[in-house]
Amino acid sequence: MQSITSELRNNVGKNDSHRLRFDGYIPSVIYGKGMNTLPVKIDKREMDTLVRNYGSNGIIQINIGGEEHTVLIKEVQRDPVTKEIIHVDMQKVSYDQRIHVKVPIVLVGKRNVEKSGIILQQQLKDVEVECFAGSIPKKLEFDISNFTIGDTLKVADMEFSEEFSIIADPQSVIASVATAEKTVDEVVEE
Repeated sequence: MQSITSELRNNVGKNDSHRLRFDGYIPSVIYGKGMNTLPVKIDKREMDTLVRNYGSNGIIQINIGGEEHTVLIKEVQRDPVTKEIIHVDMQKVSYDQRIHVKVPIVLVGKRNVEKSGIILQQQLKDVEVECFAGSIPKKLEFDISNFTIGDTLKVADMEFSEEFSIIADPQSVIASVATAEKTVDEVVEE
């Protein structure tokens, strides 16, 4: 598990956040059950590395004034133009605590499906799961290489380990395979 050092922020607000970003920090907050929200600042390079290596579901140790906190990166906010991280929300967790977290869904075998007019529609890019903080899956992979027209993948169709449970509706459609009824040229001619 990665460990970083952070400092409490004395000032909060829009102007202070802009100053922090200019100085190479990312304004962040740590919240959790039974604690007051802690506004902190984290070195931009360290946070970029953490998000790149652990994603938005990574668990890290953060040291604030000599006190260690185990936190889950809950939400990463990015600038819509530059895509740089502008704010991070972190939730304090313990390894024996069950938490809710969104896990990305990766469909394996897309190239086999997307051929000769067949269209794959992925409705869900991630799914919310409940698990212990120490056993968060990085991603959920599903092989769809044998799918044909009319096939669908629902939450209920997926197999999971006993370490976590799915919060989403079992009838939610993750992906479906369809065919294009008309080509663009045919629509233009009409």
